[in-house]
Amino acid sequence: MFANTRLAASLVLLAGSAMAASDETAIQSTFVKPWVEALRSKDKFRLAQFFHPAVRACINAGTKGYFDAALDQEAREATVGPYRVTKIAPMQQPPPTFFPEEDVSYPVRPTYELQVEFEQANLGFTRFLAPVDGSWYEVYPCPTEKGVAYFRALLQERAERQKRTAPLIAALKDPLRGELRDLLRQGRTMDAIHKYQAAASVDLSTAVVVIDALQQSNPRVPENRK
Repeated sequence: MFANTRLAASLVLLAGSAMAASDETAIQSTFVKPWVEALRSKDKFRLAQFFHPAVRACINAGTKGYFDAALDQEAREATVGPYRVTKIAPMQQPPPTFFPEEDVSYPVRPTYELQVEFEQANLGFTRFLAPVDGSWYEVYPCPTEKGVAYFRALLQERAERQKRTAPLIAALKDPLRGELRDLLRQGRTMDAIHKYQAAASVDLSTAVVVIDALQQSNPRVPENRK
């Protein structure tokens, strides 16, 4: 009896390992590779296709600005140089909402967590995924009406912060300005933020707004293609 129990347990573990390996292969082929190509294209329409169908179903006139902002941020990131997948693993806990819990909800529960790093840009992405018919998609939280109002309040706060930081941007002179632009052209956004924060003695949120504004007009170095 005990031998049969151990055999059954071993078969369950083997089946679980095989399923995990199959999931990882499918995530690499149906999500990671084409998603990275979409990131590098800076094409928001292509990026939106990687949202889970249940997420796309909750995009409407009221929520469009919320999702557009997420896609805009992805499209601005400098995904230059080689990348590596640092984590593909089953979800061990509920995914974060980034908003008050009552303001958003996941339309489907993500089952895997993915982490990808771009070495040259010193940039990392974490995505939460779920499958549909053998392909994997990003599961993004959908806002309620209250969540949309919260998001719009954040946008208003950001606009006011940008207005307050306009004099800081106007006062940004060389050589610091040139050094920051060089970092941005290399895709090293976080390095630029920390460099400006230290040089100007400002808080992190102010540094992020200043560098974001500088990045809007800063061209990215084309990728080397073999």
